[in-house]
Amino acid sequence: MAAGLDLHVEDVRPDDGPPGAWPPEDPRPGETLPPGEKPPSGEKLPPSGPQPPRETRPVGAPRAGVGADGSPVVLVHGIAGSTADWAAVAADLATSRRVIAYDHRGHGASGRAPGGRAGYSFGLLLADLTALIATLGPAGVHLVGHSLGGVIALRYALDHPGRVRSLVLVDTAAAPATGPVAKRIVAAVLEGVAAIASGTGPAHADGRSGGTADGPVGAAEVSGSVGAVHDHRSPAQRQVEGLGQADPDALAALGRELGDYPSLVPRLGEITVPTTVIVGEHDSTLRAGARTLAHGIPAAHLAVIAGADHSPQVSRPLAWLAAVDDHFARVEAAAAG
Repeated sequence: MAAGLDLHVEDVRPDDGPPGAWPPEDPRPGETLPPGEKPPSGEKLPPSGPQPPRETRPVGAPRAGVGADGSPVVLVHGIAGSTADWAAVAADLATSRRVIAYDHRGHGASGRAPGGRAGYSFGLLLADLTALIATLGPAGVHLVGHSLGGVIALRYALDHPGRVRSLVLVDTAAAPATGPVAKRIVAAVLEGVAAIASGTGPAHADGRSGGTADGPVGAAEVSGSVGAVHDHRSPAQRQVEGLGQADPDALAALGRELGDYPSLVPRLGEITVPTTVIVGEHDSTLRAGARTLAHGIPAAHLAVIAGADHSPQVSRPLAWLAAVDDHFARVEAAAAG
């Protein structure tokens, strides 16, 4: 592959676990050790007392509704986000599936495009995703896209239907949101850009850059520690620091494009893979867009996450995981005929 912009990529496999966490193959809260078996040397049993709800399953068994079909799950985050956006769900999602999460150009630990705003567009993000998936081999992928990442995932599914096994679209839309609320959201993004550019916001961690502004990534930097998707900061901390890590030019260019990208609504009928549309109950700007996606994509399933905001994988991770489990159950049922 030609030299180009480096993307930060994290590869979470079923036998991986977050640093210092209970390994996936060992019991988690709600599970029990086989009779007479002791925890690994130097480790302690999970703490007693109330725990977040989990299903009880035999040690090492996959979560209900999730099977290992050899197709990786690729997570595509939204504007001003990073791989850390998936911290609350990635480890569970990877219980029995390989999960790939990456930072968009100009976001998180990925390189900044030289040349300013010209190096950032939905088309270039799509080219980056296309290049990344090409490195994963010939098998199809399950695409999960959030917000802006949902638009990029949808465009990839339309352009490369043979490479996508299923699609999960989270708090996103096939056409720009309109009206005063949507304009306020874009304005808020651009205000954040101005704060960073003026020096009142935190600077990018290392100012990384490389490659060309008008081409896709040429290499993917793969993290062996899968640290970001196991980030233990609060959601608020991740959001503030994610905005600070992002290239202001990326936020400005992509923020404006969020308001005027070409509508994909006329093409929704071309999507033939199992699709789930997820939206937070309180994401008022995108509830209508979610309904449009669910009605336009044949046999798509709409899941409204009660009490959730624009990022249900952050604010309601257990409910989000349940919706994704249901999605994969439908994928497996369709494959079984």
